Amino acid sequence: MSEPEILPWDRQRGEPERAYGYFAVYRDFGRTRSVAKVATEVHKSREYLHKLATKWRWVQRAQAWDREEDRLYAEGLAEQRRDMARRHARIASALQGKIVARLQSLDASKLSPGDIARWLEVATRVERLALGLPDSTTAHTGPDGGPIRAEVEQMTEQQRADFFRALMAEAAARAGQAAPGAEPGDPGGDEDDEDGEVADGPAEQA
Repeated sequence: MSEPEILPWDRQRGEPERAYGYFAVYRDFGRTRSVAKVATEVHKSREYLHKLATKWRWVQRAQAWDREEDRLYAEGLAEQRRDMARRHARIASALQGKIVARLQSLDASKLSPGDIARWLEVATRVERLALGLPDSTTAHTGPDGGPIRAEVEQMTEQQRADFFRALMAEAAARAGQAAPGAEPGDPGGDEDDEDGEVADGPAEQA
């Protein structure tokens, strides 16, 4: 059976226990370590400790220890980020369900252009949260680059109702639900473009 690997920061073969103890003090001082600090700590002469440090390669072994500490820290940080992403995904999923329920209770015929524009922004923000993207404000524009509210204001009442129903269907599809009045398997019509907006909605009919 092979012997276990001796790591640089472990006691080396032939290294006296007392000498290793001095190295451990040096190692544990961190990146501000020095032989002078060890000499003060253990009440030994610098000359004596310098000889031990040279013979047992304290500097190289301590650097290997630092690299291992950095690796373990990076792994721990990555795991914390993964846990955070999973928590955010659960929160975003719950938020989607609440927004869909709220959308389904609204009467599209009574919504103003500003109301529709705000719900479009909310739907896009929910999608960003679900994808783990920053919760930033997205500037929505109409086909000529103008604000989406101006586009909605130019719609007829029927077009506004159709536009909002499409938004409801999109939000329901993102939450894994069927929109009210939609056929099974039909999310409500329009496909999403890469920015999460309605690709060919009534905003372009004005």
